[in-house]
Amino acid sequence: MKIIAYTEPTENGLLIHYPTIETKAEILHLYETSKERFNGYFKIEINKPYPNRTTGEGSQNNKFYALVTEICKETGNDIEDVKDALKERAIKRNYPYSVNKLTGRIRPYSTTQVDTKQMSALIEEALQLCAELGIVVKDEEYNDR
Repeated sequence: MKIIAYTEPTENGLLIHYPTIETKAEILHLYETSKERFNGYFKIEINKPYPNRTTGEGSQNNKFYALVTEICKETGNDIEDVKDALKERAIKRNYPYSVNKLTGRIRPYSTTQVDTKQMSALIEEALQLCAELGIVVKDEEYNDR
């Protein structure tokens, strides 16, 4: 059974928003059934609303690395430096990050940890940097729209 609901953290737990009356009825039925059979326990899974970034031929991953390679060729910068700079710049586009509790430094997530929407933000940032540096992106496969 797949039920889609939206949650919001609160001081006492999660607040569940039901998109439809039918969804609310299904969840309440699950709860009532679990009270009788499992002492009120039931399983809830929480997942990201978007699938993980795409990989393989023509994927977001390939587009991003093709852009990074172009930037490296044109600027002479190291691939890791370019990737890190793009991730930091993409934070303004809601690219995810954590904060190092000891140093207070921002640590953007690895591309292996992001979803399709977050990866799109990173590709957009790479395209933006190409435009700023005067790097002409000729191939339409770079465009993630």
